[in-house]
Amino acid sequence: MRPDDLVRIVLRNLDRIRVRTFLTTLGVIIGVAAIVTLLSVALGFERSITGQLEDIAAANQITVMRPRFGPGMFRGGGGVAQSEELLLDDEAVEDIEALEGVKGVIPALSVGGTIEVGRYTTTSNLTGIDPRKESLLEITLADGRFLRDNEEEVMVVGYGVDDEFWEKKTQKLVENLDILGKKAQIIVRRLDDEGNEETKSFQVKIIGIMAEEGTQSDTNIYIPMELAIKISEWTEDQPNIFKEEGYDRITVVAEDSSVVSSVTEKIEELGYQAFSFRETVESLNQVFVILQVVLLGIGAIALIVAALGIINTMLMSIMERTREIGIMKVIGASNGDVTRIFLMEALAIGFLGGVGGVGLGVVVSFIIDTVAGMFLVQEGTTMQSIVYMPLWLIGFAIGFALLVGLVSGVYPARKAAALSPVEALRYQ
Repeated sequence: MRPDDLVRIVLRNLDRIRVRTFLTTLGVIIGVAAIVTLLSVALGFERSITGQLEDIAAANQITVMRPRFGPGMFRGGGGVAQSEELLLDDEAVEDIEALEGVKGVIPALSVGGTIEVGRYTTTSNLTGIDPRKESLLEITLADGRFLRDNEEEVMVVGYGVDDEFWEKKTQKLVENLDILGKKAQIIVRRLDDEGNEETKSFQVKIIGIMAEEGTQSDTNIYIPMELAIKISEWTEDQPNIFKEEGYDRITVVAEDSSVVSSVTEKIEELGYQAFSFRETVESLNQVFVILQVVLLGIGAIALIVAALGIINTMLMSIMERTREIGIMKVIGASNGDVTRIFLMEALAIGFLGGVGGVGLGVVVSFIIDTVAGMFLVQEGTTMQSIVYMPLWLIGFAIGFALLVGLVSGVYPARKAAALSPVEALRYQ
């Protein structure tokens, strides 16, 4: 049988049972639309969340915290031993910096305080860093300059800090406060032995504003490490607290994101806690893969029901066309010709259902994305599209529908091909 004859016969047969064909195809459309919608939303959430995490920290950065067991962990010549308490100090910086795959190390010390610029005030955390690590921080400035070595009474603020101040008398929040080049006070507090509050002011000048990144880092404030140490020592009323406790954390910059895992393991072997956003993203990806499999299974259930509909339609068609099949065989149609006719009919239903399902899935996904976007805007939350529909998903959905059609058509096709011409012609 020629291909054009086969196509003509298939289209004619499906047209003869339009309502049944439409209802059967509709089942496939619903199943495919469910798969496309569920997976596109899952992929969109994955891309949005992992994208935000990657914006927070570079993929080649590792955060090192103080030892997980605190006091009692000791540094020895070959690792952890009973010789010297393990701290995040300058020696730790040197040990980590010497590890293979490490590009550089950024020690940090965080302190809290109230920042006053004239009659405006805000409360924030300040991070003390070594100005010589500017290249590793990869900071871009919108205006002004960054910290310099041997400077102490200076401060660089994030792009969004100027929106965090409020007027002290009226308590009204002020937006876009002009703070660059202004003198500021860092006011810190502590309790004396009798429980009375003491305050101290550290004078600084705001010399730079970092470029906008659209993340939490827009509220970062950097001060020289020497100033952070002074604030910490006064706040805790311990002149030697830095020598006793060291840095809060160390950011390790790996030479490449591909070596992050190995560098993290080496740091942990030294006894420190270490984690990277790359590991967090990888863990989230595993969770999303499981979620996608579950959602695919839910959509597949609908397609299984649709497959039963295709089988039912084909079997009913065989009963209705038994005499026709007998005539075809008498005039020379082979079993293979009959098999191909019914397989092609099942494939046509699968293809039409796949294309229609993708179209419906795109529409439903767009509606979900639009409604979710409006809701997030009302809640004051910014997030990129929660729907992501790559080309492979469209191809997979149509391919899956074709596979369902093909599998569903095998049994009816073999049943039709197995009919005896004589018995078929006698069928009433």
